[in-house]
Amino acid sequence: MNRPYDLIVYGATGYLGSLVVQYLWVNGPRSLRWAVAGRSEKKLVALLDSLGQAQSHRKLPHIMVTTLSGEDLGSMASQTRLVVNTVGPFCKYGTPVVVACIENSTAYVDSTGEHVWTQQLAAQWHEKAMVNKAIIIPQCAVESSPPDLMTLLLARRLRRPLGPVFFSIQHTWTGYSGGTIASILAGLETYSIRQMMAASAPRATCIPDAGPHQPHPPPVLPVRRDRFLGNLTFNPSAMADQAVVMRTWSLLQRYGPRTERYGERFSFQGYAAAQSWLQAWTSFLVMSLAVFFILMFPPLRWLLRWLSPQPGTGPQVNPADKHFVEWKATVAVDGEDVSEPDAVGVMRMNTDVYSACATLVSEAALTLLEVLDRKEDGSMVKRLGGGVLTPASLGMLYVERLEKAGLEWKVTELGKDQ
Repeated sequence: MNRPYDLIVYGATGYLGSLVVQYLWVNGPRSLRWAVAGRSEKKLVALLDSLGQAQSHRKLPHIMVTTLSGEDLGSMASQTRLVVNTVGPFCKYGTPVVVACIENSTAYVDSTGEHVWTQQLAAQWHEKAMVNKAIIIPQCAVESSPPDLMTLLLARRLRRPLGPVFFSIQHTWTGYSGGTIASILAGLETYSIRQMMAASAPRATCIPDAGPHQPHPPPVLPVRRDRFLGNLTFNPSAMADQAVVMRTWSLLQRYGPRTERYGERFSFQGYAAAQSWLQAWTSFLVMSLAVFFILMFPPLRWLLRWLSPQPGTGPQVNPADKHFVEWKATVAVDGEDVSEPDAVGVMRMNTDVYSACATLVSEAALTLLEVLDRKEDGSMVKRLGGGVLTPASLGMLYVERLEKAGLEWKVTELGKDQ
């Protein structure tokens, strides 16, 4: 594919977009041909001015002024091998970017956590993306690369059909960005409760003809105590994580080698870690009431929007502060006592959540470029060559790149030392 650019960051001047640009500027290969795109040339110039002194031996990315018009998006997609999209809310602005990439057979990754939008995108555009050989991989940030990769690593370790996976996330608090709040509110305003519930069903994002699925019954309560994972409470982001992990399950069941499939009894359940049983229940009740009132009383949405950081802005993190994001998971093998896990996994990044997002998205893009350049690769991405896929479909190369970028991980089969 002979195009001027390997990669274009669209939405480069937003809060997360600028973190992605900074990451690529410092960690991307020197041979990378890339550009930054957005609606304001003035902001793009200011962004590049902030980069110039840090890595003076590198060549600055080019600037591409791109509006939300179909003509501009098509022009952008036609000039690059891959688009990294950080422009949200994705339910408002994401689909035209994906369509432009599909029509131009351009690869795509993004930072969304909007699983309802992702579900609708996959249902409508997967087949066209396969035909056009356009690789589309949404949800490459904290939602939902880590749970997708963790499940893949657990399955590779056990090499047997899996039962339920229980997953938790814990991280230091930095506050929300304006873009995160805007995406949450846009989702609540765009979709009905029925649409949100339908998109949250376990198989809502699965590809057709993935085969039978007969998972073990999930826990009834939204709060539980696990002797390996600790106290667990409801996590709204787990719906996005489940959507991605279950799509990976369906891709493997239909297209993967038998030894890599998760099995028909597989299920995924995500939580947030809590310090105590009381905090777990308090968190669930407060969150439930907050969502109820925001849904039922539109003026509260206006107030929340007014009080929140403006889109494009976010928390200013002090480099001296010790931040972390940690993910843990347990899995039981199908056919055995599923109340007792057969393996546990831990992932950790010693940075704040938004910097972790920038790393995960950037490395997904760089991994995808590397996969495209390889003549042989065992990943799902290489096997299918197009479609609405998942972070785990990038395979172990993505994990290896993240390791070099600071991801710590370990999977232990219980009763055996790794």
